[in-house]
Parts: sequence; C-alpha cells; structure tokens
Amino acid sequence: MQPQPDARQLQERREVAERLRYLRHQRGLTQERLAEAIGRDRQTVGQWERAVTPPTVDDLSALARALRVETWRLFYG
Repeated sequence: MQPQPDARQLQERREVAERLRYLRHQRGLTQERLAEAIGRDRQTVGQWERAVTPPTVDDLSALARALRVETWRLFYG
C-alpha cells in the first residue's frame, strides 16, 4: 500500500491538474480526444484533471507531446 500524499503533494497535484486542463482547452481538445491521442480513456484524463489520481511519468511525457509543450510546462506553467 502506498502512503497517503501530504498537503504539499496534494497541492502540486492540483496545480498540474489545472495546467493540464488549461492546456487542453487552449489546444481545443476534449478529454476524449486527448485520451485517444495518448492511449488512455476519458475517465483517466478526467481523474487527472480533478487531481483524483496523478499521471505517471510516462503519461506526463505523452501528455506533453500531445499538447505540444515541454514536459516541465505541466509542472511550472
């Protein structure tokens, strides 16, 4: 069992979620279209955007490619 995230980790997760949602909207993509582009389902993208679960490193890399940004932009805007 993994330990529960602390307050800082939860805040960082929310910030990544907000940036992901912002960039997706900026690119004119639906959750479904983004999910298709990275080989995931819409529900997973929705969970990431609501900060329910964090994307993996591989997912972050795929998201950055699909959104046409450097990976660091998902963390630092």
